[in-house]
Amino acid sequence: MKFTPRTLPSLLPISLFTALFLLAMPQAQAGPWTKSSGEFYAKIGEGFYTADAYRSATGELIDGTEYLSATTFIYAEYGLLDGLHLQTYIPFMTARNQFAGQSYSDTGFGDATLALQVSPFKNLSFPTSFRLEAKIPLYSGNRAPDVPAGTPGRGDAQYDFNIWASAGGSLYPIPLYFYLDVGFQYRSDITLADVFPGPFSNGVLFAAQIGYTFFDRATVALNSGGILTLEEDYISKSYITVGPSIFFTLNDLIAIEADVNWTPYSRNSADGFSFGLGVSFRS
Repeated sequence: MKFTPRTLPSLLPISLFTALFLLAMPQAQAGPWTKSSGEFYAKIGEGFYTADAYRSATGELIDGTEYLSATTFIYAEYGLLDGLHLQTYIPFMTARNQFAGQSYSDTGFGDATLALQVSPFKNLSFPTSFRLEAKIPLYSGNRAPDVPAGTPGRGDAQYDFNIWASAGGSLYPIPLYFYLDVGFQYRSDITLADVFPGPFSNGVLFAAQIGYTFFDRATVALNSGGILTLEEDYISKSYITVGPSIFFTLNDLIAIEADVNWTPYSRNSADGFSFGLGVSFRS
């Protein structure tokens, strides 16, 4: 279905509140470094997203809504074999919309991800990997009759399937590293809702990071990520985020992580910023 200005006014409330909640979810990326057998990395964190405006499919800035969400999440990677690891992300969300003097909120599990990552080219001089990933809604997607229309949604209530390719490197002995992930997102018509909420547009995914380590303890990085849809419609989200993060090791097993991200570009999605804090554990 193509976007037309005539369809936007009646559909905007639904796409707005869903889009705000979706962009609030922290995105975790493994990069090209695949775990070996028995190795693990796990992070428990809290992410916050706030926005007071939304950009339509045409790029028009629409304000008048104050939005705030908090997402408690677990992210983990575990090496199944050398060069093959399993990774997962599980979020629990609380979100609130305020507009026209009214407040609407929702709490519950959101969209989890489950992925397998493999690094088959072990003879290359730089790390590479491929990842197959599924987005799995942990909610039905059906709105009860007594739930107001302004209540933020937890997601699109359907399954996405992504494929990623990743490559990176470092300038060792200079403690500078970098990587780039690019992917394709297939938005399926498999849904837990009684009515299919689409159709959606497939999209191109990307995530990038460049970081520098100080004193073998604190790594400061610049991150960017997002999705760009292949077709325009009134519901599929496009956005780009960018911002800094820090990884501070307390010892060989535990680290503290923090990040901030802005949204310099969005379509059918929120125009705001996020910040997060977490504790990670690794073997």
